[in-house]
Amino acid sequence: MQHLHTFAKNEHLCSKILIDKLFSEGNKGISGFPVRVTWLTMPADALQGNQILIVAPKKKFHHAVDRNRVKRQLRELFRLHKQPLYDALASRNMHMALALVFSDDRLWSSDQLEPRIVRIIEKLTDSVLAD
Repeated sequence: MQHLHTFAKNEHLCSKILIDKLFSEGNKGISGFPVRVTWLTMPADALQGNQILIVAPKKKFHHAVDRNRVKRQLRELFRLHKQPLYDALASRNMHMALALVFSDDRLWSSDQLEPRIVRIIEKLTDSVLAD
């Protein structure tokens, strides 16, 4: 049985080479303030599963506790709402490297962030299906 609401270690984007490629060649068209999205789609054989990078810049949040809170919120919201995007990618036989970058300098509640993350995932799903 496949667990739909997980965020396993193999979903974490850790490769420096892939991160550099994501930010240099990736699409940057979707933003739902305070979260900006950069993504790169690849054929399923070129990338080992969908991989996500979550960024809370030190320039915006000087205290590690604040950066960790933001990353924890984004990770949890993405984990709960990622399945439609993953299904669309699987139907196209593609995988995605994705970066969620928090761009505001104040903390948000999860209730305020959730509709924005859902909207971002819907836009990403639509862009995948449109290709």
